[in-house]
Amino acid sequence: LLEYYMPPFKAAIDAGVATAMESYGAINSEAVVLSSYYLHKLLRKQLGFKGMLVTDWGEINSQASTYFTAKDTRQATWATLNRTSVDMSMVADDESFGVATLDLVNAGLISEARIDESVARVLQLKKDLGLFRHPFADPDLLATVGSAQDVEAARNSVRESVTLLKNKDGVLPLKPTERILFIGPTLNSTRLMGGGWNVHWQGPSDQEGDAVYGGFGDTILDGVQRVTGAAPLYFEGTDIHGNELIDIEPIVEAARLADKIVVGLGEPTYAEIDGDIGNMRLPQNQLNLVYTVAAASHKPIVVVLVEGRPRILDHVAKVADGIVQAYLPGTYGGLPIAEILYGKVNPSGRLPYTYPASESQASTTIWQPSFSDYSPQWAFGFGLGYSRIEYSNITVSSSVLKVGHPIVVSINVKNHGPFAQKEAVLLLTNQEYRFDMAPEHMRLRDFAKVDLAVGEIRQISFQLTAEQMGFWDAALKKRIEPSLLNIYINPYTQANITAQVQLDVDPDLVLAHA
Repeated sequence: LLEYYMPPFKAAIDAGVATAMESYGAINSEAVVLSSYYLHKLLRKQLGFKGMLVTDWGEINSQASTYFTAKDTRQATWATLNRTSVDMSMVADDESFGVATLDLVNAGLISEARIDESVARVLQLKKDLGLFRHPFADPDLLATVGSAQDVEAARNSVRESVTLLKNKDGVLPLKPTERILFIGPTLNSTRLMGGGWNVHWQGPSDQEGDAVYGGFGDTILDGVQRVTGAAPLYFEGTDIHGNELIDIEPIVEAARLADKIVVGLGEPTYAEIDGDIGNMRLPQNQLNLVYTVAAASHKPIVVVLVEGRPRILDHVAKVADGIVQAYLPGTYGGLPIAEILYGKVNPSGRLPYTYPASESQASTTIWQPSFSDYSPQWAFGFGLGYSRIEYSNITVSSSVLKVGHPIVVSINVKNHGPFAQKEAVLLLTNQEYRFDMAPEHMRLRDFAKVDLAVGEIRQISFQLTAEQMGFWDAALKKRIEPSLLNIYINPYTQANITAQVQLDVDPDLVLAHA
């Protein structure tokens, strides 16, 4: 928890985040919403959070109805307010929290001072938001919804995040002169690009389709038509649930006549518990769609994945010549995806997670112990572009890394073309050994994203500190262990770009206590 999950929350708090929400569920069987440690000691004292804390939906009531960690709502309310720093219960259709709180205060079981504490934080938030001076939103702001600048900002996010995972024999980018067959349920859908919490909690239903957007948004096929100026040849092939294969005979006939085939695979819309699955594989008929056209046509196949999490691809990972991870790009993701497919935009995204090759790798991470196997489908930080990027001449300003004495790691990066490239440069480290606590396979320490014109060479430099190598030990002390430290630059897209320094530190030095 402290080592891997706390740091991003600490960064958000240090940046001045105003609100926080406690998490559903329990950690080591301790309910988060009832936990003095997580919601008082860790959040308020150790992380220094001063803002307003709200529960997730109905989480206080759920202690009695779902998790069985309280006898009833009254007991759950008492424990939450007495043990934690929760300020607000997120429940819009139930008054039991308010009723129980008033009853507990009147009975002397919760102090008025505790209520004042939360009220003060809620009022401070409203003051900071200007709600006392302007309690209602400006209705003229409604006209800015879907503005050109907002749409372009959304599209730019997609242009820089879509990740090219495979590009055998340069199957991508596509050429406007090529005959391309487009098939698959995600290519002709706005709602599937938006996922859950998009219009509704679970996203638009199958029955609503894209009509619910009222003209806002696009599809990948819309983007293809804008890029090429021609209506694409498209078949659905199967629905998003993979219930059955559709129009297979005309698809096979069209596939044999095509130069290349683009298949859109992915997930239905979902959020939270309704998105739980018992099988990480994509629906079998989605996979079968790829296998069928591959066997019948022997033409190059590009798979576009529209998914909110990595789903197992089985043999599709080998059968496909190109694979594009589009994630959930949002309702205006169609045009930027088409731009990437046709080379108008050079892909520059990197995987923000480890993509498992099998269900047994579901929990595999880049920061798992170095003695364990790490052979996923694609590693954390992996991603390709259309240009050939060369890394060379890695240097370190010192061969020794000490507390209080940062070193500079530098690397030359050259774009051999044929396209301009936004290049993500990732610096990772690994300790060869770490006394008592197994070192991680690798840890990301820094990154930069740079624009490179064709033929351009740039030197990228990172500052690396010994303090970054600190870890929480079994006694909940943050320490650093001396050892050889391996430094890697983009280890899964470039080979042998490494350096080594000696981490020279006092192992008894304690950086922090939990």
